[in-house]
Amino acid sequence: MRRLSANPTTRLVFVLHFHQPFGNLPAIFENATERCYEPTLRMLCENPHVRAGIHVSGTLLQWFIDKRPALVERLRELCERGQIEVLGGALEEPILAMLPERDALGQLTRMADLCEEVLGQRPRGMWLAERVWEPDLARIIAGAGYRFTLLDDTHLFASGVARRPQGYYVTEKAGASIAVLPIDRELRTRIPFASLDSLLQYLYGARGEVLTYGDDVEKFGLWPTTDRRVWGDAWLSGLFAAFKEQAEWLHLKTPSEVLRGEPSGLVYPPTMSYPEMEAWSLPAETAARFSDLMLEMGKAGLTVEAEPFVRGGTWPGFLAKYAESRRMYRKMLRVSQAVEDGRVRGDDAFEAARAALYRGQSNCAFWHGVFGGLYLRHLRSAQYGALLEAEGLLSTSAMGAKPSLTTAEHEAEFFDEVLMEASHASLSVKPSRGGMVTALELRAPRFLLTDVLAQRFEAYHRDVPDAPVISDDELETTSVHDIVRAAVPNLVEKLKVDDYERGAFIDHLLPAGADRRALQAGIYAPLLNMPATPYAVELTETSVDAAVLMLRGESEGVVVRKEISIDDGREIWVRYEVSADGPLSEVAFASELGFTLLSREASETRRVEVVTESEEAIDPAPGATSTVTGVRGVRLIAEDLGVHVDLVVDPPAELWRFPLETVSRSERGFDVDYQGTVLAFVWRGAIGEGGGIVGSIRCDVSQCRRADR
Repeated sequence: MRRLSANPTTRLVFVLHFHQPFGNLPAIFENATERCYEPTLRMLCENPHVRAGIHVSGTLLQWFIDKRPALVERLRELCERGQIEVLGGALEEPILAMLPERDALGQLTRMADLCEEVLGQRPRGMWLAERVWEPDLARIIAGAGYRFTLLDDTHLFASGVARRPQGYYVTEKAGASIAVLPIDRELRTRIPFASLDSLLQYLYGARGEVLTYGDDVEKFGLWPTTDRRVWGDAWLSGLFAAFKEQAEWLHLKTPSEVLRGEPSGLVYPPTMSYPEMEAWSLPAETAARFSDLMLEMGKAGLTVEAEPFVRGGTWPGFLAKYAESRRMYRKMLRVSQAVEDGRVRGDDAFEAARAALYRGQSNCAFWHGVFGGLYLRHLRSAQYGALLEAEGLLSTSAMGAKPSLTTAEHEAEFFDEVLMEASHASLSVKPSRGGMVTALELRAPRFLLTDVLAQRFEAYHRDVPDAPVISDDELETTSVHDIVRAAVPNLVEKLKVDDYERGAFIDHLLPAGADRRALQAGIYAPLLNMPATPYAVELTETSVDAAVLMLRGESEGVVVRKEISIDDGREIWVRYEVSADGPLSEVAFASELGFTLLSREASETRRVEVVTESEEAIDPAPGATSTVTGVRGVRLIAEDLGVHVDLVVDPPAELWRFPLETVSRSERGFDVDYQGTVLAFVWRGAIGEGGGIVGSIRCDVSQCRRADR
């Protein structure tokens, strides 16, 4: 590689972001460490001329401390010799803008403390998760003692900066100011996918400027094709060698060194994130239109000119887009307030509860883009479990308290939700959606039994029919954002859209001849759309022994009376009475329960036991498909999770059972995710003058227990 002439010089800030989300599988931590983290840190140690900024998220840093202390020593060595500057951030990598201020400040401070304690360096700057920015964050970040953060150059363009942002800028809120280093988008897209020659030519063209690179270190070996390119083809070692060979004109600087100079200006970035995130946050139909618009602008050569003025949505759009994300967000806010109340009253468990709350605020399970995120059931379960842990640790939680019933109106939707709690479980009931249970929480195992993601249209589903099934070896070297491929064949037949939220005790009034296949395929034709029918609250009652909710749904002469109760004997009851005006008419009435045991296949510890009148053997796999008559009950068992739920049906019912699968996009391409299983208990009979259907489901959770995960 020829040496380019110096004078003037390009100054480069080189920042690497190491992260694994809370709740990710142990094998993924191990694999990422072997293929990416360890070799990258080793190469930094072997190249002392490469000065860099390093951010290791709190979850991953704690894993290093517990599982790979040698990597902690390596990081500390790099700090001690002044080669790297450690960046802090929010401890468990939450979206900072979505947190109550007390939690935002707490997470920022705790991460700074951890870095100082473990690495011997208190950070002056912080990594902002997903670069989700709101103007008030300047005040919060400064209030936590940080001096700078990194944002994308698109944040600066949206602020009115007309040319390529360089150096650093200052922003403020209410007089509290921080510095902003703009991440250069060209560098972010070129590393490690462009040739070294073209990358160096780009940097050479920036002589006289200060550019900042900041992105996921997982690009160095974990993204598709990058293992071959970065390590097999020695791309990263070539880059580090080039930094040394071109040192006359290419100077590596840490962020704090750049801050010694004068700022490039004052900016006020609006609420936004990086462009891909803004597109992903849009509702699916709108996101598809936005994608088409951006494609047309690209064809017209207008992308660069229009980008500062044409943007997608904002991160909170995910809360509107996904009911499951919104539900977890509301739970987080309730738990946060409970933890704060524990602090005020001096609860002995406050510190442990706050730590669990912080884990439950990790960002990845709240959203979905090119990575699995919300679609990954193990992330959702771990995160919700952390929130339940925080709640359970506090002395004023419902653990050990008498059953209670409260009604809360959520400002986000202005729909009532009834929260029913007891020592063993809690239910969130939505009367406006047919009295369905949106969340059934098991307190002892800290487990959300109804954590099942609905099937829905995503904008990228338009690309599924034409996506080839190809291996990593066949892929061109490209960014994970640009990969269009299928991980498995025949995905089109898996594309389905639900008409309603998934949850428990969802009511269906169906024709007498209805069967499982129609409900599973999503092509059933109900007699009445009960999941969309508002049920009236007729009675709420609490006693020392139980909390009772009486609901009444009425549509076109059909009346459904639904009683939901939760008692202190570790049982939940749902009782139905279905009646109608007019002549008798044969119908099928179904109560649907969506559940997860986090596993599709049966194992020694996880299984579904169907109890029938005939005592026939039924496939125990949680993800099995079947239609069974004369069902008296179902046992949901996950011994390793501490889950043991007995569903007892009276009178015996027909059972429709099938897995719920979604098609989503990840770094592997388009893939199928098992989300959970649907159980529909069906009673057939005549409703009308002199007729009706009566049935009940008893949910016994007395054998649930705490289990170490």
